[in-house]
Amino acid sequence: MQQVTGIQVIIMCKAPVTGRVKTRLTSCYSPAQAAALHAAMATTVILRAARLFADVVIAADDVTHPFFAGFDLPLRAQGEGDLGQRMALQARYAFAARAGSVLLLGTDSPHMPDERLLQAADALQDHDIVLGPVEDGGYDLVAMRRLLASIFTGVQWSSGKVLVQTLVNIERQGDAVALLDTGFDVDFPEDVDRAKQCGWQWP
Repeated sequence: MQQVTGIQVIIMCKAPVTGRVKTRLTSCYSPAQAAALHAAMATTVILRAARLFADVVIAADDVTHPFFAGFDLPLRAQGEGDLGQRMALQARYAFAARAGSVLLLGTDSPHMPDERLLQAADALQDHDIVLGPVEDGGYDLVAMRRLLASIFTGVQWSSGKVLVQTLVNIERQGDAVALLDTGFDVDFPEDVDRAKQCGWQWP
């Protein structure tokens, strides 16, 4: 399969530090197991993106962590601020480097099918922005064909209002938006089993 070109995929990824990642899983998993789960999820997301797209960058919270050395991909520091400010910064870097468009991903949907990513890239041909809604009120991806940093302004991150508030910003600007089907993130222990049922394989 030929890789998609003309779009930079940026994966926002935390280092798998015990006690600092996937803490909502620790009702059923130890902190070390939760960190291992995060590492497995991130690995799946990164390798999938690298298989499908020709231009993939990892935006890491700690570029010195050895986990990121295992991938033969460009590595950038996420920067400071809330999630929206960090995503805006990464998009700004990409467009400054003349990326045709940008697709930002997190690492909480290892079960995401290839088709979802390809649909997002394809939808950018007719829309300014593409969002992948998830059941908790957020989204698992955001793609844009020009820098639209203001869509992240005033969003209450880690709340159930993320998607709605982002859509309000988009509507205010008059940009054309496409919404993919609603997916889900792996945030709680039951989500791990659900992701496995969707085909994700975790050792």
